[in-house]
Amino acid sequence: MHTIRRTAVRSGILGAALLMASGLAAPSASAEAGYLAACTSQVGTRQAYNDWPVPAVDLARGSRGDCVRALQWALIRTNFVDSADVMTFIDGDFGPKTEAAVLRFQSRYPRETGGPDGIVGIKTWGYLLPAAEG
Repeated sequence: MHTIRRTAVRSGILGAALLMASGLAAPSASAEAGYLAACTSQVGTRQAYNDWPVPAVDLARGSRGDCVRALQWALIRTNFVDSADVMTFIDGDFGPKTEAAVLRFQSRYPRETGGPDGIVGIKTWGYLLPAAEG
């Protein structure tokens, strides 16, 4: 698992570096902290399999709000968002682009996330957030 986590973290770092080199800025860690704090203040937390506190909410297409913004930030940080969509990706709406990014992440790490179903539950949160924090 540590090898996979390192790979996810490296791809997130590489993605942020590529964005900065192209003149685009990846969302900052302080922005993420705000999105995640707003989310968890609304829904609370639960412990993921790896003891990470994650939002106590499952997200899927049609979900909206701060928890979706936290999810979208994490997907950008781990480089699972198409570069053309980065600047407008964090909108708080779990639409088709967010769903596609979630499915890419889950397909890349099926054992850790429970497989590609497009639902961000405790397993996906528990693997995505640590990878995004890198």
